[in-house]
Order: sequence, then structure tokens, then C-alpha cells
Amino acid sequence: MFGFFKRKSSSADDQDPLSDLKTVSRWLENLPTGDIYSAQEQVVQNLIQFNHAGLAMSRDRLLALMHLDEQARDMQYSLCLQYLRNPRMSKVIESRLWAAIHAFYWEITRGYHAFLMDFVANPGGSRIQQHIPLIAARALRGFGDIFKWRYFRYERAEEKLWLRMHNIFRISEFDSFQQNRLKLYEQESAPSSCMDEYSRALLLSPLGTGSLTPRQIEMVDRWLAGWSSLYGLDSTYGPERHFFIVDTAHGLGLRRIRTQKTTEPTYRYLDTHRLLTHLDETVHALQGGAMPASLGLGEDFRLPDGYDLIAHVRNEWSPANTRERRASPRESVDGRCEVVPELRNIAARMQRDQQIATGVHASQSLTPEEILDIKLYGFVTQRTKAGVSQRLAAADDHMLEHWALRDRSETGVGIALKDEQSEWVRVGKLLALRPDPSGPWRIGIVRRITRQEEGWRLLGVRVLPGVAEHAGILQDADQQTASYAVDGPAFGAEEPAIPALIYPDSEGGPRIILETARYAHGRQYLLRHADQVLQIQLESVLDKGDGWLLASYQRLN
Repeated sequence: MFGFFKRKSSSADDQDPLSDLKTVSRWLENLPTGDIYSAQEQVVQNLIQFNHAGLAMSRDRLLALMHLDEQARDMQYSLCLQYLRNPRMSKVIESRLWAAIHAFYWEITRGYHAFLMDFVANPGGSRIQQHIPLIAARALRGFGDIFKWRYFRYERAEEKLWLRMHNIFRISEFDSFQQNRLKLYEQESAPSSCMDEYSRALLLSPLGTGSLTPRQIEMVDRWLAGWSSLYGLDSTYGPERHFFIVDTAHGLGLRRIRTQKTTEPTYRYLDTHRLLTHLDETVHALQGGAMPASLGLGEDFRLPDGYDLIAHVRNEWSPANTRERRASPRESVDGRCEVVPELRNIAARMQRDQQIATGVHASQSLTPEEILDIKLYGFVTQRTKAGVSQRLAAADDHMLEHWALRDRSETGVGIALKDEQSEWVRVGKLLALRPDPSGPWRIGIVRRITRQEEGWRLLGVRVLPGVAEHAGILQDADQQTASYAVDGPAFGAEEPAIPALIYPDSEGGPRIILETARYAHGRQYLLRHADQVLQIQLESVLDKGDGWLLASYQRLN
């Protein structure tokens, strides 16, 4: 399944390090200590060999697997942290790191699942019965981790994986240990249960629709781990408290209850009423000045954009009649649009288009054709100008892409992309697009990504109202600790202008899009726009994404 991890070739000289507890302990001591990635790769390779060995599901082999899982958790945690803290790593590095992390979860979970299925097939003759509650809970955690890391890649969980997870939970119900609380790993301070792990994975499934970043999904998953007492599963339906249902006989995750007329033995109902109440109380406490960490939100929770994340997850866990609906209906369209990614490229493209339109492009020095026109006619002909403009446009089009439109609404567009196309696309990315090459560029934000099985991704792009204009910002020389950039020499500054986009006449006041690192509330800049030099002061953040933010500002002159 993973091309990066290859199954080891077996030979008579190879000793299986997972044959028993003593052997695996000795093998772990010889792993490279300075290279976590290589060490985890060796762990995964031996797990693959373990799962393909076809040997009896003995107690010794189970204890070896459990010990390896326990000892490798710190390395896995370090790799996960590296992935989540570096969202702008190259595609090659991201793919290798994701594959390493996902492969560990996959092989560990596969091993536990095999032991559980062997126990179910022969419960009377098994010597591992006392370990079944623990390995069932670990397996449920493993499936949840597999699903979560696929959400990071905008992938949906396969039906067969949901069925396997449902089956493990039903085993725990059959033997009545689904609520038994136990420590899954020694490193963890709080106990858990099969019901906690299963419910947590179910609650995360509505959030895996491609509208959150990996760090946001990870943060919500940690919230759920600490809030397990606020949600639970029931086998009988209560209309006043059950908003979601899961059918354990089908390969699907959580579904919102629209109308409940019948019940089946395989139905389980998730109660989120207390969870929603807790989210409301959390928002109220934050507004009252409480520290996020004291509320179980984590050290990396940040305001004010944290309010948006809480609102989003509350929306996904709410009953159907209170859930926020689409602001405007979609209509299918058939066509293509030009797209430019990233703030700096967008501003440069807008500036270049304006300069070409007015005939003052910075690189428009006289060409041999123009010199010849001046010698012959005393001026440059329109035909020569058109040829120069075309060459300049071709030279600057290296960041220009063409995307297939799928649908549109008043607030955004839907895009269909092949998997190998535009690998830079992530939730929160800023881009400019225009369906008509003669029309203005409109600024959009990637809000949702859904991966399709046919090798396509469907993108939901929110289009900001109004037409943006390119500008430059420069540090105000009168401010020692302030700001940054406009357009160079006119201000006596040697540093180049920092590109920005502005909406000078937007409803509710002027707005500016700039790089995240350039923002601080109250910071002042010199702004160059349309041959004017203005002094501005940044105000509130209105929106933000991957490397950019939208803020309001006021003019000071």
C-alpha cells in the first residue's frame, strides 16, 4: 500500500524481532538514536514483516507487538509534531513524512485487528483473553488516527475501515467491556475506554470534509480526548438529546438525524447535548478573560480566530434544524478560469497588467523593433506595441494556472482539479482568479477540499466581495518599532516595497491584505497606491489564512 516502505525479504538467517518480549526489547535498544525518521522506518518495516508472517497469534507475539507499540509512541509523536509544525514544507518532504506516520498507524492497527479476529474465531482456546479490552481500545484509537491523518490529506475513510471499526466496538459491547476505563499507554495520564475512542473518532468524522487545516483538526481531536465525559453512545433513541446516528452494519461514519421513524439493533445514537453546552460555556469564559489552557483548549489556541474554530465545530455537532445553511445557492457552470497563487504573485500580476495596459511596464525598454519604428516613422506602431506586450505577458505567466470551473454562487466558486495538478493548494490558501481574461482579478480563499476516488479534488473557493487593488507598504521612518514597506526610492528607503492588496472603498471601511508577519494592531505604514502616498494604521483582523491576513485600517493623513 505504501511504496516508500518495502517489505523485508525473509531468509533463514533473519530473526523476527517481534517473536517475543525479550527479543523485541533487545532489538529496540539497537535502533539509531539520532535519526527518529530512520528508526521509525525500521519499526514499520518489521511491523509489515510481522503482519505478513502468517504465524500463529500467540500470546508471546501479542506481548511483543504491544511492547513495540508502547516504545515507539514517543518517536511517532515527534514525527507528528514535526509534520504539524511545518505546514509549508516541500511536497516531497510532506509526502514522505505523512507516509511514515500513516504507515505506523496502519500496521499497528492491522496487527491488533488480526489478534482480535483470531480471538473472536476461537475464544475458548485463546490465551490472550485478559488483553482483549486493551488491544480493542488501542485498535479503535488506531483506526481513529488513520482516519484523522487521511483527513489531513482531504481523503475520506474507506467503507471497509469503518466496518472494521464498527465491528471492534460491537465486540466490546458483546463482552460488556465497552466502558471499562484503562490506560492505553503508560505515557498517558488519563484513562480511556472503547466507547471513548469510538465516539471520539465518530465526532471527528464531520470535521474531515476538507474545511479545516491539519493543525485545527489535531486541536479539536485533543479537545475531544479531554472532554470524553461530555458525550456518549446509546442504543435507544431519545429525540431531545440525540442528534446523530451511526449504523454499525454499514461502512459509514456519523450521520445527522433528520427524521427518525424506525430503529434497528445495529443503530447507535450519539448524545452531543452536553458537548454543545460546554462549547457555549467555553466561549462565554473566553470572553470573560479566562485563559484557553485552563479551559482545556491547549497552549496553542489563539484568539480571536479561535472563536471561528469553536463556531465551526459547534455548527458541525449541532442538530439539523439549527445548523447554518449555505448563504447562496450554487449553479453549475462549464468553463475555465485563470488563477494566480500567493499574495506576492497576485500583487505582481496586478501591477504588471496595469503597467502593460498603460504602456509603462518596468521592463519595457526599447526593443530593436521599436527603435526601427522610431527611425522609420518617428513613433512606435501599434502592431509593434502589441507584439512586445505579448512577449512580456508570456514571460510573466510562469505562475499563471488554468482551472476548470464546476459551479458558482454569489459568494464563491467550485473548482475541479486533478490530483497531480496545483500541489500547492491547501485550505486557507489565498489566490486570485478571473473567468474572463479581460475582466478584473477577484481574490479568493480555498475553504474546502474534497478528494474524489477518480483522481480528482473538488475545491470550494470563497470569493471576497469587491475588486482588490495592488499596493505597496513601507516602514514609517518616524516609528522606531513600527512597520514596513511601500514602494522604495520615493520615500528615501533602500528596501523594496512589500506587496499588499487593498479594498479602499469597501463597505465598513478600507481593508488591506498583507503578510501575516507584517501585522500588529496599531502598527503604522506608509502606503503607496495609485501615485499617492498615505499614512495608515492597522486595526482589527477580519480574516486570515496560510501566510496572509485581512485587516481593517484607517488613514492618518
